[in-house]
Amino acid sequence: MKNYLLEIGTEELPSKAVNTAVSYFKGELPVLFKNFFAYQTPDNIEIFGTPRRIGFLLKNLNEKEPNTKKIVIGPPAKVGIDSEGKFTKAALAFASKNNIPVEDLQIIENEKGKYIGAEISIEGRSVKQFITENIPQLIKKIPFPKTMRWNDTGYRFSRPIRWVVSLLDNEVIPVEIGGVNADRYTHLHRFMTQPVGRGERKSINKASVYKEITKLGFVISNYEEREKSIRTQIEGFGRTLGAEPIIDEELLNEVTNLTEFPVGILGDFSPEYLVLPKEVIITVCKVHQRYFNFEKNGELIPKFLAFSNISVSDREVLKAGYEKVLKARLEDALFFYEEDLKHNLEDFYPKLSGIQFHHKLGSMLEKVERNGEIASLISEMVGFGKKEYLFRANKLSKCDLLTEMVKEFDELQGIMGMHYALKQGENEEVAKAIYEHYLPKSAEDQLPQTETGTILALADKLDTVISFISIGEKPKATADPFGIRRNAIGIVRLLVEKRIDLDLKTLLDKISQQEKKTKILKFAEIEKNWKVIFDDKIIPEILQFIIGRFTAYLKEKGFDSDIINAVVSTEETNLYRAFLKIKSLQNLKENPDFENIMIVFKRVGRIIPEKFEETFSESLLQEKEEKDLYKELKKIEKSFELNVKEKKYQEALGELLKLKPFIDKFFDNVMVMVEDKKLRKNRLSLMKIINRMFLKIADFTKITTA
Repeated sequence: MKNYLLEIGTEELPSKAVNTAVSYFKGELPVLFKNFFAYQTPDNIEIFGTPRRIGFLLKNLNEKEPNTKKIVIGPPAKVGIDSEGKFTKAALAFASKNNIPVEDLQIIENEKGKYIGAEISIEGRSVKQFITENIPQLIKKIPFPKTMRWNDTGYRFSRPIRWVVSLLDNEVIPVEIGGVNADRYTHLHRFMTQPVGRGERKSINKASVYKEITKLGFVISNYEEREKSIRTQIEGFGRTLGAEPIIDEELLNEVTNLTEFPVGILGDFSPEYLVLPKEVIITVCKVHQRYFNFEKNGELIPKFLAFSNISVSDREVLKAGYEKVLKARLEDALFFYEEDLKHNLEDFYPKLSGIQFHHKLGSMLEKVERNGEIASLISEMVGFGKKEYLFRANKLSKCDLLTEMVKEFDELQGIMGMHYALKQGENEEVAKAIYEHYLPKSAEDQLPQTETGTILALADKLDTVISFISIGEKPKATADPFGIRRNAIGIVRLLVEKRIDLDLKTLLDKISQQEKKTKILKFAEIEKNWKVIFDDKIIPEILQFIIGRFTAYLKEKGFDSDIINAVVSTEETNLYRAFLKIKSLQNLKENPDFENIMIVFKRVGRIIPEKFEETFSESLLQEKEEKDLYKELKKIEKSFELNVKEKKYQEALGELLKLKPFIDKFFDNVMVMVEDKKLRKNRLSLMKIINRMFLKIADFTKITTA
């Protein structure tokens, strides 16, 4: 078995470019080389990624892929065989062209008819041939966020390519990428080997020794190993300090991708800067310097950990440099903080009119006003009593956008609003809601903890989704510049995970009516006339978009697609209730008799003709089985409805299950589609009554059974 090494040496790659390449290789390589791996194991593929190199080592490769057989189709049989049953010139020409012996020709029948054809053997390609043919295209298709050209080949890559290593065991396999021909020479650490700036040019005699050679040259080529080294150093310094390290995973990823030989340097900053909110110090350290912080009992200590890409005998020089740069940044932050505290947060409110939210959607002040309208409607629907908190938090929610601190560090929006509000004596829930109304910022981010923050967050995200969809700014598959998809996911998470019992359709209808009254959602001003753009027509599109994110969210949580579809297709627009129904059905799926239950329940729904209008009369029930079924239906009806009302869907399903034996007997012994129109209609009406109950949980006809 063979090992294949590919290394692309480059100028310094951005961190995101390294992530892109590594992720791309993880997805593409198992598929591309699947016919060559002698056996399937995670160890088949090892991917490398540093600021100066990307690549991979493929192990357990066969020398050639297996031979395969293929059906080749020629002319139609009526053209290929004459009246005497002999092959015509057309059939013989087909055989000659494909190097098929005439005796191997046969009649092959497919969905289009009968044809002359043959089964031929295809010789598997050698791994050398496959590499030469496919590797250049593989590398060319890496979806870097940004690319550049640097020579007259016109080749585009994230950064200029300086060398290529392509080795199958000890043999160089010809590959040309960006005008650079592959060889067996890599370059070691740029600053820790000679010549400084380029690094020692080192021959790799065999693909399998790549990691050892680069490691001896101060390059930890494997991402996971470098990340582990950095994490271990951070935790080690934490133990030395008797403090907890703050390990931001995004920062950890970035530092891992910016170093080939990470060396931790512990530094200090003056305790006087601890007067700043800790989020400010952490943001300064992370965004501008890529330093890690430490805390004791939830409070920052005046220490930081930087990572150098080189190891030096005198670390004090590096330490002093890191401290000097951080001091300047913290000094700026302290100045901004003190200046901002000279103003009340509320003073910035009218000035929000000077910040454009979007040229078709007015200013940030108008955005806040819309948020307030929506938040008020939500509070009425969910019975939230502290409206004064909601009003105050909404008014202050975007004011920190005009503070000097947020102008410099936009990552701190909401956070600074919360801290300034607390400093200025605002109610704690109001202050927290200023920060929380941005949450969740991603699919994994934390949710608001306060009720005020939760309602305001939901209002803010709803307004964003409504506004941009209303003006036709929908996210594309590859681009979502206004964060509409992210906001829709936030809406889903808030409704489901915060257990908000609220019907989206009803809320959108109320918002539409409110907008018509206030005319607050509008295009840019044209001759002092404003045009309302959110109306009833756009509501189905908004619902469809949000429910699409709801479906994706549930699939990621492991719920089955057919179960999700069965509930969503009932046009349930209360996402929390829909979630509970889906969860209950998923639990029911564990019942060993689930398939039999579904077969019976589906039969009820499928027997009802489309657009059937029921006219049921108990007096028309004739057979014992239909009478017994109706009697059982009336028996469970009240408890079923109560359970549905109280969101006890597991119990409601339990009530429906009581109908199963009666439905079984009904279908076994009662003819529904009888000649007598009255009887037929009555029996179909009984099915529709039962199915209407079913639809309060799900459309069982959508559930897949074997």
